[in-house]
Formats: sequence, C-alpha cells, structure tokens
Amino acid sequence: MQLNPKTVFSDLASFFPMVWAILRGKYKMPWSTFFWAILCVIYLISPIDMLPDVLPVLGITDDGAFVLFILSLLHKDLVSFRQQKLEQDNIIEAEVIKTDEKEK
Repeated sequence: MQLNPKTVFSDLASFFPMVWAILRGKYKMPWSTFFWAILCVIYLISPIDMLPDVLPVLGITDDGAFVLFILSLLHKDLVSFRQQKLEQDNIIEAEVIKTDEKEK
C-alpha cells in the first residue's frame, strides 16, 4: 500500500466509525484487526509513550508514526468497511401496504 495524503485522511476518517461499529456489533472483522485498532486507541489515549510528548516534535512524531503504521495494517479492512457502509447507505427501505379492494 502506498501512503499518500488522500489515503491517510480517508482511512483516518473511517477508523473511529469502524471501531464504534465493531463495538456495537454492526461490523464484523478479524480479531487481529480489532486488536490493532484497540491498541492504537489505547496508545493514543495513554499517557505512557515510547517518547514522552513533552519532548518537542519527537513526542508527537512517535504517535503519528504509530498511527500511520496501524492505518497501513488496517487499510484493507478500512476499505472494506467503507464499501459496506456505502452499500448500506444505498439501500432504500420500503413498506408494502395492502389495501382492501372493497374500500375503492
């Protein structure tokens, strides 16, 4: 996979909705993908980093590099999630109402 800004932003925009859909049971995926997604969220929230955020530039760079690494691992699943969401959005729900012939 080639990391370009468009791919990164579309994957990043899909990441948290995908995690939320997994937690609600609306989207099924392999356990390994779920593990990496949760690990990424925990790493971003956790105050413990490989390089502390108080170090100028380096502290934030390791977080960004980790997120890019996780996005590259999850790219296929994120594309699949976006495709499934697009297909669900295109479904039109309709209800058939049976009318009584005598009413006419």
